Amino acid sequence: MDTEIKKILIIGGGPTEIGHETELDAACVQVIQAFKKQGIRSLLIDNNPFSAALENVQASNMFIQAVTADNVQRIIEKEHPDAILPTVGGVTAISVVQELQENGVLADNSVRTLGIPADAVMDINNPDRLNGVMRNVGVPVIASETVGTLDEAINVANRIGYPVIVKPIAPRIDTNRVLCENETEMISAVSRGFSWSRFKQCVIEQSIVGYKEIELVSMRDVMGTQVLIAGLENIDPIGIHSGDSMVVTPTLTLSNSEYEALRDTAFAINNQFQFTGVVHTHFALRADDNRYYVTKVTPYNDRGTSLVASATGYPIAFVAANLYLNQKLTDVRLPEIYHFKQTALLEPTLDHVVIRIPIWPFEDVKNADQHLGTIMKSVGSTIGIGRSTEEAILKALRSSQFSPQDELPSMSNLTDSQIISQLIHPLSSRILVLLEALRRGYQVDELSELTKIDQFYFVKLKHILKIEETVKAHPMDVDTLHIGRYYGFGDGMIARMWGVDIETVRNLGHNHHILPTYKGIEPSGGELLNSPTAFYSTFELENESQQLSDKTILVLGRGGNQLGPNASADYFTTEMLKQLRKSGYQTVIMNTNPNAGSLTATLSDKQIIDPVQLGDIMNVIAIEHPVKIFVPGNRHYLTRELRRRNYSISVLPPDQEKRSELMTNHANIGLDLFVTEDHIVPILASDLRSDQGIATTLDQITLMRSPATLTDHQLDTIIKHAQEYLGAHKRTGLVQMLYTTNGNQAPQFTGVRPTRLTTIAYLNKVTGINWVRMLVRQALGEIDEDLIAQLDVDIHSDRRSQVRGTFPFKQLQLPDQLGLTTQEVGARISFETL
Repeated sequence: MDTEIKKILIIGGGPTEIGHETELDAACVQVIQAFKKQGIRSLLIDNNPFSAALENVQASNMFIQAVTADNVQRIIEKEHPDAILPTVGGVTAISVVQELQENGVLADNSVRTLGIPADAVMDINNPDRLNGVMRNVGVPVIASETVGTLDEAINVANRIGYPVIVKPIAPRIDTNRVLCENETEMISAVSRGFSWSRFKQCVIEQSIVGYKEIELVSMRDVMGTQVLIAGLENIDPIGIHSGDSMVVTPTLTLSNSEYEALRDTAFAINNQFQFTGVVHTHFALRADDNRYYVTKVTPYNDRGTSLVASATGYPIAFVAANLYLNQKLTDVRLPEIYHFKQTALLEPTLDHVVIRIPIWPFEDVKNADQHLGTIMKSVGSTIGIGRSTEEAILKALRSSQFSPQDELPSMSNLTDSQIISQLIHPLSSRILVLLEALRRGYQVDELSELTKIDQFYFVKLKHILKIEETVKAHPMDVDTLHIGRYYGFGDGMIARMWGVDIETVRNLGHNHHILPTYKGIEPSGGELLNSPTAFYSTFELENESQQLSDKTILVLGRGGNQLGPNASADYFTTEMLKQLRKSGYQTVIMNTNPNAGSLTATLSDKQIIDPVQLGDIMNVIAIEHPVKIFVPGNRHYLTRELRRRNYSISVLPPDQEKRSELMTNHANIGLDLFVTEDHIVPILASDLRSDQGIATTLDQITLMRSPATLTDHQLDTIIKHAQEYLGAHKRTGLVQMLYTTNGNQAPQFTGVRPTRLTTIAYLNKVTGINWVRMLVRQALGEIDEDLIAQLDVDIHSDRRSQVRGTFPFKQLQLPDQLGLTTQEVGARISFETL
């Protein structure tokens, strides 16, 4: 191990956006934990208000600033870290490190780059240089050429032949490969690519649309020892961005020779670059002649490594952190939380199938083009885990659709011509259209030809439809119930098909011992003796999960990332789990988001990766017998149904069930308060604005700035009014009182609403008090006079700060427009020095 490293500057990922959500921050948390165990001081720069990692470092090590080369340089020159780590900050961090290498800042300050050697940083961000390395390794490369002008691009594209792919070199954001069918599309893509590239350059390359896309996640130590953690198979072919594709692990349609060839190539590339830590390698494979290309090499954490960690139970980020310190794989011990004495030198074996299905933002951004292509458009994803491909697909689908009754949308209203069109030009409803096409009698081979999806998956989808027909045809039949449940049909789905309520289905299952069994998610395929912490349900004989304790709390996660609540919801859940543990409870978290930081094994005692639907929740309750269930504030159906069954639940954040009480749909001042039965604590007064100026409606308020532009008298007036109002109109938790002001006139009260999740994260960072934890303690009955007295809140503070929503319009290729709160993809926070 490298004992000279005592202080490491970690570059965060910045605001969540299309291309990365909470997976970077989740990895960052685990890396900080690993470094702390080795006695290393971690510094962190990030301006994401939803960063749980920022909560994991001391205030003196926290730099809430935009992730730019200039800001990182200032921190380096002030703090003199021994090393810098870009591998949990995505493309932004890689770009920053590259810039600091180019201008000599790292060399001048004797700062080492961990994980990625200096030469490799320059290569991986440049497709042209990457191809040069591939040739050295002996890997076939796609015909391509770098261009710096439109004239060059036109000449190169004509020489290669359309269609072509356009990629910017050294992009400033997580951009995409753009497929261009003709010169007009190519000119548009290159012009946009020049603006995204730090060097105003793009690569034009031969199209390989229709090839199979395979991804391998591997680990390498400083001695060159390597392990392959898992392979990922994109169900959709190249031509649909991997972030928008359905993805399965383990790979299901590759021959052993194909898999071994890709594995050898990935290892050879890792050796050529001398990477340490985790590497995610993308391949394009043409199965009919065993031809393949390397399309991308990312030696850092991303959504692929996060999916693999969720699927295998292998703690990728933790192990990588130790490898960055030059520990060997044979010397890295997995954390005690994993319950087995095993080094990191382990190639996981899966005894289950995992399917990831993306979630798109089109419900909230209706003017976006919903066609899927080489430009990523999804904002999140959910996974399903099962013993069969069918079960995994259905569980992922159930989790990705937001019907509380556990139903799937029907595509039966589409005409045959619409079906054909959507098979060739897929939309976000892709898998539902594939199912509908099979229902209408389309043959497996013709569907495979139209979509370039392997026939194997159509056979599986066809089997799902056959089971569905069997379930419909045999209502209240015991054997049929077992078959339906085993292959992933939820209680709500079966109840709907039989025309009965969910209780009838559950009673039938209980009376005939058709009960869920829980299987562990760990890297040995069941060979290791001790119990893991992560589980999924299926309907077999052997159950591996037992009740944790008689003091357990079940926390329901929010599922896949969406616009609006977005990453703030997972940050909220993560902080909840920390407080529940501190309050002496054992915790079970239920979630299906593979990128969720709240699923990190060290944050809870048990993780259940199953659909957060009523039947699945009651299955967990039957085993764990929790003393309380925490339900997200936006799950009104679940709240109602769980209460109806007399379970002890708490809704967090509280008062989300209460509708806002508004006199008008406008306000420019917000006063946030913490309210208990006996106390009303003013926290922060802020200006409420639109990202582009004055907000005319509440849903346009996407920027909060404090302190509010109020006179002392105006501030005292609204505080007094708020306390009187809340004293007379009982609410609990965090609430925001809304006012309008005009110059020195007295503020006018316009309403009250529950404090938004984004605002709660902002309050945490501005005040230094963790209000999520206060809400948890309130729900547990732990608030007392001493705790309230200890709250050091200065409502008159003149420290300047703001939180501003960020939007997905650029990635969705939409012109700048007025963003609404329902369209926020993330946020950025900033502090100003007076």
